Amino acid sequence: MKNKDFWQNKFVLLTGATGFVGPYLVKELLDRKARIKVLTMDKARNLTGLEDEITLVRGNITDTGSLQDIMKDADMVFHLAAVSNVNYAIAHPRETFEINATGTLNLLEEARKNTSGKFVYISSSHVYGVPQYLPMDEKHPVSPRELYSASKASAEMLVNAYALNYGLKAAIIRPFNMFGPGQSEDFIIPSIIKQAYQKDTIELGNLSPTRDMLYIKDAINGMLTIAEHGDGIYNLGSGRETSIKEVVESVIDIIDPAKKYVSIESRRRSNAVDIPRMCADVSKLKMLGWLPEVDLRDGLMKMIKS
Repeated sequence: MKNKDFWQNKFVLLTGATGFVGPYLVKELLDRKARIKVLTMDKARNLTGLEDEITLVRGNITDTGSLQDIMKDADMVFHLAAVSNVNYAIAHPRETFEINATGTLNLLEEARKNTSGKFVYISSSHVYGVPQYLPMDEKHPVSPRELYSASKASAEMLVNAYALNYGLKAAIIRPFNMFGPGQSEDFIIPSIIKQAYQKDTIELGNLSPTRDMLYIKDAINGMLTIAEHGDGIYNLGSGRETSIKEVVESVIDIIDPAKKYVSIESRRRSNAVDIPRMCADVSKLKMLGWLPEVDLRDGLMKMIKS
């Protein structure tokens, strides 16, 4: 569902806007005539060419001094800033919680004091842990299994508490596996594509795990639909379960059917934090009028041709 008039002249604050998702969100909001303020610790990384269309504010969500009045008059806040690399989070638990949980608390305090607008928190499907049933709806138990998801679940609880105690308008979004052009090679799909161009044989770990893959443009439209109409918690995914094996075979079919792939023992992981299957029930989001438009193969083709 697209409602460009809704965003016209709206003042929107974004944190974490210089990563993978943020620039897509900024560009779509600009297209819808919103006024954008971006809180960032660095330069306009990944926002090159947009500097004259947005307001950049230097700040850090862990530094309350740099957040003073940041949300004054904000109609909408998209909070994306986070430590998002699972392995980094495991190695740096205190930093992860300081940024993902305490940083969110700092922003919520500013929201409580300075805005009557809506607070949209971008969480993660990782908060569910190993699924008790599939597809997982928003009522599925939350059972984090590693430091990243524990910090995101903690932040969710803070958002809920502020909504209940202070009347803050809020929505929580739990994205599943988003993919698209510009994504880091730390993630599975860009890694497979890179190997397909550079190697005769693509080397992978476990091929059997499944994930719910959603193309970035569909993800952005889902986020905006939730921001416009949603209240509470929403899954954001395709509603389709896809194995790593299916992904690599699709990439090979598009790039070069002669390519081979292999599961390497040293790349396989088998430990307490592994999640074998993931698939979102997105019925609640679809009730707001949103539908994904790009299937996995078309999304892969867009990435490969970009």
